[in-house]
Amino acid sequence: MKVPPVASLQLLHILLLLSAVVKTAEIQVQREELLREFELMFIVDGTMPEEEATAVATTVQSFISAKGTILRADPWGRRRMAYPINKKQDGYYWVIAFECEPGEVDALKRQLRVNENVIRWMVTRPEHRKTGVPVETVVPQEATPEPEPAPVAARVSEPTPAPEAQG
Repeated sequence: MKVPPVASLQLLHILLLLSAVVKTAEIQVQREELLREFELMFIVDGTMPEEEATAVATTVQSFISAKGTILRADPWGRRRMAYPINKKQDGYYWVIAFECEPGEVDALKRQLRVNENVIRWMVTRPEHRKTGVPVETVVPQEATPEPEPAPVAARVSEPTPAPEAQG
């Protein structure tokens, strides 16, 4: 049976479309595998009003959500810092957990470096997500010390009666 040329072109076109769809799905799966969880803690200048500090935090959150997914945003509020930074004693603390590709973290760091209202920040990878050997098997267990023998009390000699005085 001979397939007409138009039908073979349509069949070829369908196969190409299917392979493109499969390729796109593979790329999406690879991209999801590249997502990593990060945690950002940053301090906004404490001399500004709380509304402005919240606006700065909202800007940071919108930048993160454009590059990845925010898992949790936790405002800690205004707190006294352990030591002055740029002659400032107080700051508004924020902790944001998010997922994104590792390369996007560099763009976030550049954005935070440029923002003058963010006086300190740190991006970390949470420890609880790491897979590995549990701590109990890594740390050698201490050998149970053998009980020390109880000290033997010295024998108490009975008092000898004093010689009676003769009189």
